[in-house]
Amino acid sequence: MAGRSALETYKQGGAWWETDISDIKKNEITIRGKKVEDLIGNVSYTQMLFFLLVGEELSDQKAKLFESVLVAGADHGPRAPSIAAARMAATCGVTFNSAVATGVNMLGDVHGGAVEDSMAILYDTKEAMNKGTGDVAQQLDEILGAGKKLPGFGHQLHDNDPRVKRLYELSQSLIDDGEITGNYLNILEQYRQEISTRKNRTFTINVDGISAAIQCELGIPAEAAKGIFALSRGMGIVAHAYEELQKGTLIKGPCPNEENLVRYTGKALVKEEE
Repeated sequence: MAGRSALETYKQGGAWWETDISDIKKNEITIRGKKVEDLIGNVSYTQMLFFLLVGEELSDQKAKLFESVLVAGADHGPRAPSIAAARMAATCGVTFNSAVATGVNMLGDVHGGAVEDSMAILYDTKEAMNKGTGDVAQQLDEILGAGKKLPGFGHQLHDNDPRVKRLYELSQSLIDDGEITGNYLNILEQYRQEISTRKNRTFTINVDGISAAIQCELGIPAEAAKGIFALSRGMGIVAHAYEELQKGTLIKGPCPNEENLVRYTGKALVKEEE
C-alpha cells in the first residue's frame, strides 16, 4: 500500500509506530478497545485472530466455521514441501524454532498462495455482479485469456477430498441459520460448473477453493490469507518437526542417496591428455 514514509509521518506530528490494534502501558493491555483480561477466557483462538485482524467480534458459530478452515489445512504429510523442509531442518542441528521457521518460510505464492488468489477472484466477481459489470463467465474469460489457471480446483492426489465435503456441510448449517449468506460458496460452484463445461471434464473444488469461499463469507481480507494459512499449516509443521527431532536422525536430505534420483546434466568431464 502506497503512502507517506514513516519519517514523513513522524515529522508531521505522527508517532513512529501507529496502530489501531493494541495499546500497551505499564500494567495495562488494551486490544481493539477491550481489556485483555476481559478477552482471556471469553473468546476462542479464532475469535481472537479475527478480532485482531478485522477489529470485529465473531459469533460462536462463525468462529467454529473459521476454526474448521484452520483444522482442515493443518497437515498434509511430508508430501507437502513445508512439512518436508521442517523435518529436514530438524535433522540438521538447528534450534527447534528454526526448523519450524524453515517450514513456514516455504509457504508462498505457489505452495500456500491459492487461497489468497481464489479469494481475490471471488471478491472481484461478487463486486462485478453487484455492479452489473460482469459475471462468472466473463471473469473466467479474463483469467483464461491471460494464460492463468483458475485457483481452488483440482488436486494432485485427491479427486474426492474429504476436507471439502466436511467444510461444505459445516457451511450449509450456517447458511440455514442465516449466519452467512452462501453467496461466495455459490459463486465458487458457478466457477466449477463453468470451467467443467468449457474443458469438457468434471472439475472438483479443492480445500483451497472451499477455504477461500468460507473466508470470503466471513469478510476476511484476501491479503491476509497466506498469513492465516501459515497459522493453520504451522500446527502440522510443529508436530512433524518435533517428531523428526525425537527420532534423532542426522542430516536427512530431500531424497535417498541413490544415483538415479540425482542426475548431473552439466558438461562432461574433460580428461587431460597424458
